[in-house]
Amino acid sequence: MTSLKLILKNVRKNIRDYLIYFLTLMLSVSLFYAFNSISDQPAFSEMGMTRTFLYDQLGIMLSVLSVLIAIVLAFLIIYANQFLLKRRKKELGIYMMLGMKKGRISRIFAGETMCVGLIALFTGLLFGFALSQALSLVALKLFAIEISKFQVVFSLVAFKKTALCFVVIFLIVMVFNIWSVSSVQLIDLLTASRKNESLKNTGRVLSILLFLLSLACIITSGVLFFQNGILPTRKNMSFQIASFALIIGTLLLFYSLSAVLVQVIKANKNVYLKGLNAFLVQQIGSKIRTNYFIMAVVCGLLTVTICAVSVGVSTALAMNELAQTSAPYDLNVLSNIDIDGDGDMVDFLSACDVNMAEYAAQMEQITLYEADITYADLFAGQSVSWWPIDKNIPDTKISVVAFSDFNRALAMQGKEPVHLAGNQYLLNCNYKGTYRYVKAALENHPILTVAGIPLESASNEVLQETYFMTSVGNNDRGTLILPDALVSSLEKDVNVLLVLYKPETISDEVLQKMIPIGLDDTHGYRYAEKNMMYDMFYGLNALVSFLCCYIGLIFLLICAALLALKQLTETADNIYRYGLLQKLGAKKEQVNQALLSQTAVFFAAPLAVAGIFSVLLIQKAMEIVEDFMNLHISTNLMFTILLFLVVYGSYFLVTYLSCKQMVTERQNRRMEV
Repeated sequence: MTSLKLILKNVRKNIRDYLIYFLTLMLSVSLFYAFNSISDQPAFSEMGMTRTFLYDQLGIMLSVLSVLIAIVLAFLIIYANQFLLKRRKKELGIYMMLGMKKGRISRIFAGETMCVGLIALFTGLLFGFALSQALSLVALKLFAIEISKFQVVFSLVAFKKTALCFVVIFLIVMVFNIWSVSSVQLIDLLTASRKNESLKNTGRVLSILLFLLSLACIITSGVLFFQNGILPTRKNMSFQIASFALIIGTLLLFYSLSAVLVQVIKANKNVYLKGLNAFLVQQIGSKIRTNYFIMAVVCGLLTVTICAVSVGVSTALAMNELAQTSAPYDLNVLSNIDIDGDGDMVDFLSACDVNMAEYAAQMEQITLYEADITYADLFAGQSVSWWPIDKNIPDTKISVVAFSDFNRALAMQGKEPVHLAGNQYLLNCNYKGTYRYVKAALENHPILTVAGIPLESASNEVLQETYFMTSVGNNDRGTLILPDALVSSLEKDVNVLLVLYKPETISDEVLQKMIPIGLDDTHGYRYAEKNMMYDMFYGLNALVSFLCCYIGLIFLLICAALLALKQLTETADNIYRYGLLQKLGAKKEQVNQALLSQTAVFFAAPLAVAGIFSVLLIQKAMEIVEDFMNLHISTNLMFTILLFLVVYGSYFLVTYLSCKQMVTERQNRRMEV
């Protein structure tokens, strides 16, 4: 029989062994192609300059991530091949006994790998092409581009990048396989299936000490991260120390966990001696100990996945919500009165070649004042827990807007005016970080003294209007609305020009003229432009969502594939043990339950530890995002949970059913004999 025929025959015969390996490769190829093909969608060429910039950054980041992920996938494929080689060692040993040279055996196994790889590459590219079209539609939605502009496109650049990446990976894999087969001895090939993994006894005391040491390392790491954050700094080495402690602690945890669990369960004889628990405990203990390094790596990847997806999706949802409520005007320009004086803002802009009369259908200039009381005075008597970005609020004077100015701002939005008597006040707040405290203050201070004059509350409800825009969305931490006569005695802080464009106004033209004014440090003029804000909201929304989903899907796929391949291979290698259990009288349902428990523990152990790590890291990551974007983000875990149920849960279910089928088929063959 020629080598080619033997390769094809072996692939058909061992298709079940290659199934999860093939599915993992196919999904990796499809995701790799789909995410790298986004930049070739023609509809993105019609975006505004802000979204175009963010879109270009997305392409750059995806390219960098693709290189890193390609390296990780290479290790995954090599690791998977190592187990497949172990699964086939006895068969390869028989070839050697029949006189086949090691060189030909190596070429046959390398040929099988290449055959499966080429099929996975071809199938993955087809599936990736379909996935890329769906991904482009999602991208258009996230970047707020009309769906009608979508075009079906095949990305030649993504195709070349994907093909080149996986060809290089498979060349490395084939070299690794040739070296592995050439260096192995015949006796090792023939007895491979009889070599069992055993739980080495490191001693009860030593196991407990290692377990306690792992907990100490993890707790130390958590304390350092909590105190100093999760970003490295030049001032100290706390980040490096915390990271090293976490890595060592995780390795020691999985290394010692099995021995500790076995000892704890053995101490309870009623549990240990019930059913197949004695067999099950030893199997699980052996599995965790011999695979402690793999489980630690999977735990790390799952932690990154949970944090990335949770933070990314939560940020995207928060920004998307802000985009719908934070831009009631097309443009507003703010002028710091201390720097620029109290003048007509339209005249200043005209002197800077921005003729607002040419662009604006409606304009209003309002003024913000500073009260003679601070937010600490307003929130007196409350137990206030500030978000990190709000730590300076207590010492800040409360913002004040005149009753007439507030109504003029509402009129531009087409809203009904508010009503206020000469001895009354209203409170407005649209910022989640302080809203509950402002609401409580309204209840605690029905009479509020401003500028020496007592005022009564005109309403029991806090208004939540956006009467002027900021570049960070809804950011009114609490504004007093006071009668005009009282406001005139307060110190002016900021003038704000509110603008609604004419229908024919081109926003990018206005924006181009406003950029130099906003960058002029000699004046206090700053601006917020609706389309730019929408571009930032939708652009960052898309940027964050794509990067997090890409990282999350790839890492989750890698973790699930590693665990599935390991579980399937070990079940196949130790399948005779389950047959022995049935010979000793164990029922089929008991054997299946033992298989289910082993698979569940193998998948759940790294996920549980990763979940604990993520609780702290997500909080610190959220603080970084909040400080950078100056907005509060509510954690949303629903998408993360759904992603894990679909991907991780599917791999777990497929792995269990495959293991169950292996045991069932062996039992059926024995009964037929």
